[in-house]
Amino acid sequence: MSIVKKLASQTAIYGLSTMVGRFINYLLVPLYTAYLSNVSDYGVVSVMFGYASLFSVVFALGLETAFFNFAQKTEKPERVFSTATHTLIITGFIWVILSRFFADSIMNAAGYPEHPEYAIWFTLILATDAITALGYAWLRNQQKPWQFATIRLSNIGINVLANIFFLIGCPYLSKHGYTWADSWAQPENMVSNIFISNLIASLLTFPMMYKSWRNLIYGIDLTLLKQMLKYAYPLIFIGLAGMINETFDRVLLKQLLPENTGDYEVSIYSAFYKLSLILTLFVQAFRFAVEPFFFQQAKSLDSKQTYAYVMKWFVYAVSIIYLFTIVILPYIAPLLIRNKAYFNHPSGMKIVPILLAANLCLGIYYTLSVWYKVSGKTKIGALPAFAGAFITLALNYILIPKIGFLGSAYTTLIAYATMVVFGYILCQKYFPIPYPLLPILGSIFIAIGSGYFILSIENTMLSICAKILSIAILIGGIYFYEKFIYVSPIHNENNNQN
Repeated sequence: MSIVKKLASQTAIYGLSTMVGRFINYLLVPLYTAYLSNVSDYGVVSVMFGYASLFSVVFALGLETAFFNFAQKTEKPERVFSTATHTLIITGFIWVILSRFFADSIMNAAGYPEHPEYAIWFTLILATDAITALGYAWLRNQQKPWQFATIRLSNIGINVLANIFFLIGCPYLSKHGYTWADSWAQPENMVSNIFISNLIASLLTFPMMYKSWRNLIYGIDLTLLKQMLKYAYPLIFIGLAGMINETFDRVLLKQLLPENTGDYEVSIYSAFYKLSLILTLFVQAFRFAVEPFFFQQAKSLDSKQTYAYVMKWFVYAVSIIYLFTIVILPYIAPLLIRNKAYFNHPSGMKIVPILLAANLCLGIYYTLSVWYKVSGKTKIGALPAFAGAFITLALNYILIPKIGFLGSAYTTLIAYATMVVFGYILCQKYFPIPYPLLPILGSIFIAIGSGYFILSIENTMLSICAKILSIAILIGGIYFYEKFIYVSPIHNENNNQN
């Protein structure tokens, strides 16, 4: 249990920046849905950030995970950090130069030819974020979660304040006679203000990491760089496949639906996707804490038992969060989505439990992926992500024209579930980890089954009783298993040594 407590404490601190910070960021959704003049405008935002998520993998070159791997194998992690960071500074500069020359072509392909400036802005955002991601990685590797949290919260705070200034402050000032605010308000193109806010936040975050940048005096070790790139290049393809699974459905919705409805459908889909925020935020916070933890545990003799132990408790947590989100869904939906026009779409609320289950599977896949990262089998580890990407592309192309974004939701769930099963099979073949399947599968089935049962009840009193009973069964089942059935292999080994 001490392992879980240590990991939980770090997850809680990272969660201060990730869960709380991202929750603040999620509050931008009510801002966008309230102040963007057209529902379809939020679709433009979602599509552009969908492209950005995909290209962020290319900009990062897989060097964040490579840093964790090589930092554990050397007494000079500073040299590893310096090599990776210098590389991203050089490649980022090249990307920025290219974006200035090909901005028109890029935005024409994206579907927004009237805004070539978006290409330049997003290239600057992605280049800067790729470099600062290594700064965050350095803090995580040095186990400095509070510094991590401070900088991350500052980044999010700047973004939120900039959005409020551009979307609310400038129009207000312009309306009350402050002519200098006229050019900033841009009432005809509020979407641009959202992108500029993100650019400001990214650029201002860079100097906050000045302590990490001190390590850049070590320069580039070309021999080390070759080893890191050899390790990392499969991760680029894994990351691309992962981002296709996570965000490319927005892009496909715009491309595959009629031009006059594409941005509108993406807007509805993206807004209701945000309702899975509690589960998504927990998974993201856990990832920040668990990746360096797993690499550190790789040297331990009982590392595989530790990985299994962590997975079990992670599944317990996400199962409870899944069910809790279903319980409070009727109350948080109108708080997050402020424009009632979004609720007029008949498929809006239907996708939430599907996407919640999909994100639960995604969290399990992330935790499961430890096997190929610590064993160095990144090429084999890429196969589940490729399978998920293939399913995402194929099923979206089939289902979107028929049932719209409901098809994207089902596709996401099928893709992530397939990745979990495929990843587990490869794990047991190449790096066997003794995952306790009974409590893991039991928690998942109880949570998802109870969730769909709750949503099927229309009577208010019966619904309340079903919610209370479902949570009691899930938590009670976990307690019973841990108290009377499960015996930790790590605990037994420690007792034998004593």
